[in-house]
Amino acid sequence: MGVIFWLSSRTADESAQQSGNILNRLIEIFGDNIFTDFIVRKLAHFLEFTGLGLLMNTALYQTRKRKSFLLATALASLYALTDEVHQLFVEGRACRAADWAIDTCGAIVGTIAFAVIFALLSKAIKRKNTIDRKIN
Repeated sequence: MGVIFWLSSRTADESAQQSGNILNRLIEIFGDNIFTDFIVRKLAHFLEFTGLGLLMNTALYQTRKRKSFLLATALASLYALTDEVHQLFVEGRACRAADWAIDTCGAIVGTIAFAVIFALLSKAIKRKNTIDRKIN
């Protein structure tokens, strides 16, 4: 959340400069157009909140000892909303409902990633325990 806050605190010019390297590579591939810039900026939103969704699920599981998919997604979405409001106070940035929606979709993907990883790890642990019991 601190990293997201810091990134959102960057002015529009600083943010554009920061994403410039990635943007330049995409421009080489797809050409210089609004679509290319859109991909970089929106993908950044999506991936930030995918990470937050994954980490939020992990934190809630570690503290509550049970999966809380809906709560984790709701908290990440709420943070996305506060992040958009925060950007109202940063030079050249804006509060956009579309960005909040993209952030929330990223959080949902992070939650799905947590569920898949959790299921795979649970299955591997059960398999290991079964093999250990057979050996002993």
